[in-house]
Amino acid sequence: MNGIRSAIKKQKKKILRNYKMSQTGTKPKLSIPCAETLQQACKLSIKTQKPMCFYFYVDSLKGNICIATNDDEKIIFKNNDEHTSPIQNTYKVNDEYLVVTENTIYVISAKTQIK
Repeated sequence: MNGIRSAIKKQKKKILRNYKMSQTGTKPKLSIPCAETLQQACKLSIKTQKPMCFYFYVDSLKGNICIATNDDEKIIFKNNDEHTSPIQNTYKVNDEYLVVTENTIYVISAKTQIK
């Protein structure tokens, strides 16, 4: 367990070091999911044998995606070309959602609108 935490902390530091954005002007500082969210996503990925995906994460922080409902199905929706298969399950960890679809576990902001 400590090995996973250590690896996550090292990866987080590496990401921040490599992709640090300026806080001056209009560029926001890069935000990544918290360590607990990454750890839970990792556990869920191993348990379900599905990959973790951060494809919609930055867009969720910017408010460019939503969880759209159509009848009994929910999907992560950005536009007609960029959306997920139906959501099977959703877990909230701190300020993020872990969204499980048929093939993938998506990590998105918990501030994502649900429509």
